[in-house]
Amino acid sequence: MKFIVLGGYGIIGRAVAADLFRYAGNAEIIVAGRNRRKAKLFASSFRSKRVKGIEIDISKKENLSALLRKSDACANCLQYYFNLEIMHACLQVKTNYVDLGGMFHNTKKQLLFDRAFKNIGKTAILGMGSAPGISNVLAGFGAKFLNKILDLEIVFADRDDTRYKQPFVLPYSFKTLVDEYIMKPAIFHNGKIVFTETHSGLKKYDFGREFGKQEGFLTLHSEIATLPSSLKEKGIKHCEFRVTFPREFNETMLSLIQLGFASQEKLIFNSYKIKTIDITLDIMDNFLPRLGTRIRDKELMRVIFNNGKIVLDAITESDGKTSAGVLDTGIPCSIAAQMLASKIIVKSGVYPPENIIPFEKFFKELRKRKIKILKNGRVIN
Repeated sequence: MKFIVLGGYGIIGRAVAADLFRYAGNAEIIVAGRNRRKAKLFASSFRSKRVKGIEIDISKKENLSALLRKSDACANCLQYYFNLEIMHACLQVKTNYVDLGGMFHNTKKQLLFDRAFKNIGKTAILGMGSAPGISNVLAGFGAKFLNKILDLEIVFADRDDTRYKQPFVLPYSFKTLVDEYIMKPAIFHNGKIVFTETHSGLKKYDFGREFGKQEGFLTLHSEIATLPSSLKEKGIKHCEFRVTFPREFNETMLSLIQLGFASQEKLIFNSYKIKTIDITLDIMDNFLPRLGTRIRDKELMRVIFNNGKIVLDAITESDGKTSAGVLDTGIPCSIAAQMLASKIIVKSGVYPPENIIPFEKFFKELRKRKIKILKNGRVIN
């Protein structure tokens, strides 16, 4: 088997590549990205001929097609606005595709590729991380136990006991975080998709002794692009997604945005025009957890049906080196890519996770990685 991990030395790509290396037998793993040095450096850390680092400029279509050709699956860990380009390339060379989500709007566009992937006999799985990803699978699984779904609520929470020696820590991509704060959230309300104000819909949750009480707000997420359609036969009327962040983190993000650090406006620097957010991104790279930090955190992904009649949780704990939020995003992507390559999944077309991932097999794979699935407080995997 051969896997291409685009963005393979990035925050999530590293977790995808590591999981493939551990669980995909003797598969060849190509870590690809625009920085040759970073790709080769990360690939060399495996000390195995199975893992190679390659420089790729995805704007050069011929090079991208050449890279993807004869691979069993492409795990796209780049920013979501590259998804359409990568899907086009996978179609051209006839390979399977999986990504981490399309921030609702891109997901809608990606679903239109269904006929094209059916025509070549290949599969594309959209949004196979934690949220979207695990959240979708939990929603599809939980729906089996109900005749009717009145409302569906998705939320995640984190408990972090790490002693960081830095004033601010990024949990994942700064660009994605910014979009979650500034793009109008989509909600499914009374059978229709509507858009509401940013940072609205504040709601307090009690996650129990381990995760405590936390406050969440509505944000734009891909689950809302697919679950209302996938669960239509169950009569679903309401569906919402909320994020929860610590108060200090929330205040810092809002301040950065309000002060213009996430602006698309171009500044002139040494005769070059550079977007403000691109400068901020370079600075934010310094706020990823520093090497050598012993990370001690847990993440909870929760799906709530019918005001609590059924509550499904996925709980992930850090391995000490990688945060729980990175693990529970990278691992599902790797599992899905392996299911495609090994032909556990053979149905061709474009699908959200809830319509293509075999629930029990997926939960079993998660358990191997110490990710627990609970139904109403009881572990079921």
